[in-house]
Amino acid sequence: MQNEHTLQMAEQSMKFVYRNLEYQLDTMNNMAAFLLSNQSVENLLETEHSAPYEAINDFFTLQTNLQNLSLLSLLNDADSGSIVQQSYVVAVALEPESGLYSLATDHFDPVTGIFKSKDLQKESWYRALIGGERRNVWWGQRAGRSGAAMIYSATKKKSIKDGRVIGTVLIGADTGSIRSLFENAALTSGFHLLLDEDGHVIFSERYAFLDPAGELPYVRAAVCDGSSADARIEGTRHRVTCETMDNGWKLLTAVPESHFGRYTYAISAIGALAAAAAVLLAGLWLRRIVVRVTVPITRLVNAIQRPEVLAFREPLPDLKSGINEVETLNEKFASMLVTLRGLIEKSFAEEIERRQLQLELLNAQINPHFLYNTLDLINCRAILAGDKVTSLIVRSLANVFRYGLNRGRAWISLDNEFKQVEAYLRIQQMMQDDLVVKFHIPPDLQDVVIPHFILQPLAENAIVHGFSGRTENCRITISAHVDGNTLILRVGDNGYGCDAEERNRALREQEAGAGESASVAISSSGGGYGTLNVHRRIQLHCGDAYGLRYMPVIEGTCVEAILPLRSQSPIDQEEDSPNV
Repeated sequence: MQNEHTLQMAEQSMKFVYRNLEYQLDTMNNMAAFLLSNQSVENLLETEHSAPYEAINDFFTLQTNLQNLSLLSLLNDADSGSIVQQSYVVAVALEPESGLYSLATDHFDPVTGIFKSKDLQKESWYRALIGGERRNVWWGQRAGRSGAAMIYSATKKKSIKDGRVIGTVLIGADTGSIRSLFENAALTSGFHLLLDEDGHVIFSERYAFLDPAGELPYVRAAVCDGSSADARIEGTRHRVTCETMDNGWKLLTAVPESHFGRYTYAISAIGALAAAAAVLLAGLWLRRIVVRVTVPITRLVNAIQRPEVLAFREPLPDLKSGINEVETLNEKFASMLVTLRGLIEKSFAEEIERRQLQLELLNAQINPHFLYNTLDLINCRAILAGDKVTSLIVRSLANVFRYGLNRGRAWISLDNEFKQVEAYLRIQQMMQDDLVVKFHIPPDLQDVVIPHFILQPLAENAIVHGFSGRTENCRITISAHVDGNTLILRVGDNGYGCDAEERNRALREQEAGAGESASVAISSSGGGYGTLNVHRRIQLHCGDAYGLRYMPVIEGTCVEAILPLRSQSPIDQEEDSPNV
């Protein structure tokens, strides 16, 4: 248990330092990458000049870019509170192939600027960079008169056009700029060790800058793959964690195992107590949440189940629970009950109206047997007297009554509905010589069924109102056609006409419950109560999507009955011929 805890502490400390150090070194890489890939920098370095003075503007433009880039310091002391502790060194060492080589400083100095590469040829890192396959090297050295400890990154700058080396991009930073990183991960006991590829110390709380620590036994024995191992350092057992960074440097963290032994049991006890407290608090909090949710829902269920609420005698109580979801649920239930009550009342009212219409229709009917026998007697007397006209009138009247009564059924086939209105109009033609009637019904629509007594009131309306006081050139056209799943019956005349929009508005007002005022509007405009009756019966039988509509026409009046397309299967088959 103690060894495992020691391992975890060492690895966590090392990983913290590793991630943050890798981020800061990546910043230096990104600055170099910017100079290497920037097209404007490429143009400044590549442009050839016939005389040195022609390159002055390009030289100072590049110098300004390097100075601006050097101020983007992110490796500052995090604890000091200052904005910038150390700016970068951003320099370019030019090869003779560069167009700015003649203006570059002859001797290299580790400051931001543009230099010739001649001074660097004796440096081992430069020879490794120029002569090898590597495009990037990292090292540490003391620079300047003060001997400041610096870290550097050098990258070959190749021509984008032909691939030749035209310079070297150097990025440098004072090691003090990364000191804050290690101070943030300071160990109570133990130390960090950052080594370059040659084993020289870059930073450590235990060793000096550039000390040769690569040959120390624990360093040689370390496997730098993120794992940890025990090692003796100056006679004391340490847990050493080692990791190789992306630039080839090694980061080691060494912590004495005795340091963790003093705190292992205390930490375990504190952890156990903290876990127990967390479980207790979580249980109490969970119980509070459950109570806050379940109690309002239980009250809501009890309120819904009250007989007074179910019978719509009382509204659903408004529950204040403090939980938005529960209150929304209560509001939705209350709204649903109000809507349900409205639907029930509407359905009840429509059923009463349907029954009332059926009752009115039945009251308007007379005993069919007595009626047919009487008409049969009149027909026989007319035939015996040789009065064929009277016989035709009687037979037509019998058909009007037969199909109009429809044996008390609400639905009738379209063929029988046409026969009923045809018989009615035949009688009207006998009374008005110049009345012309045309029927257009496709044979495949004869067996569809519609609410009965639809066409005669519309035809009668055309004669009574459309041809009022007129005896010549009177025409009525009755037709049927299908539009998708909708059957459209059309009755048109060439009478005095009407305002289609006004009629349709009156029908809509009747749907909305205007009732009496809509009836007066229709009647006063020549529509008649029969039109409203037909419209309302269609809606009661077929739904609010159906009914009558007036169509604007140039001459006369055109009214359409919009009905669902239904087969004859819902009703019994009827005889096609009259009984008289």
